[in-house]
Order: sequence, then structure tokens, then C-alpha cells
Amino acid sequence: MRDLKKLPLLTLLFLMSCNPGQKEKNNDQKTMNDLVREKQAPVFTPSELPYPFSSTVQVGDILYLSGEIGVTDNGMGVVPGGIVPETQQMFKRIKATLAGHGLGLEDVFKCTVMLADMSEWQDFNEVYADYFEAGRYPTRSAMGVGGLALGARVEMECWAYNPSPKK
Repeated sequence: MRDLKKLPLLTLLFLMSCNPGQKEKNNDQKTMNDLVREKQAPVFTPSELPYPFSSTVQVGDILYLSGEIGVTDNGMGVVPGGIVPETQQMFKRIKATLAGHGLGLEDVFKCTVMLADMSEWQDFNEVYADYFEAGRYPTRSAMGVGGLALGARVEMECWAYNPSPKK
């Protein structure tokens, strides 16, 4: 009977000892809510070409560039002459897109290359190597595809490091 009288006191002590844990949990939740609020939404940059896509999307510290081909300035076809002039025009357009975000090719860390004809891979590589610093080439995947927009010979998409300003 004597021990039963202590039960309410023990229960109260137990509940009080749990309260700091609850308070800590609320602080953790607040921290998670703050992090969610600070999370930045993707930023879309519409293409200047007359097609339905974004030329870039910024997500966190990464700028994703849409696939670029050696399209003429009006966007209605590719430059003539085959893989070499198309690749040069493609890089001109990629450099302009990066410059619009205050970046350069040195900020690119990943490329995905699509070739309409894999027998042109070596010709593409010779041009590609001229645009990046030797020893600092981005990671890259290359594949042959059944066809590209506007009959292009090559298309390349890139990812670039573009740190978001810290708040």
C-alpha cells in the first residue's frame, strides 16, 4: 500500500523527464521546417528557339543545360557541312548559354553526347577536345541514336556547377 502512494509521484517524475525530449523533438521539427522553407525551387530559363523546352534549369548548385545541336541562329535548321561545323556551332551555343549564367565551359562537369552516326565519333572528339582544358575533361557518355532534331549529326547536353548564393 505504501508503494502505491508513491506511484503518482513516480508517474509525475517520469512525465517531467519525458518533456525535455518532447521539447527537443519540437526543435528538430522546427529545424526541418526551416530547411524545407530554405529549399529553393527549380529556376527555368525558357528557350529562345521556337520550341517547347527550357534551355536551362537551375536546381540547387547545378545548372542543367538542354541538349544543344548545331542549329542556325534562327533555329530553323542545322549549319551545313556535317559533324565538324555542327559541333563547333553547338559549342558556340553552349558557351553563350553558360555565359548568360556567368559561367564558362570550365564549370561543366558532365556531358551526354548523342551522335546520329557513331562512325563520326573520332571527328567529334577532335573538336570536343579543343573546347576543354586537357586533364579537366567533364565526365561523358556518348551514344549512337536513330535520329536527332532537325536532322542534326550531334547533340550534347551538359551539367554545370553554379553555386547558389548563400542566404
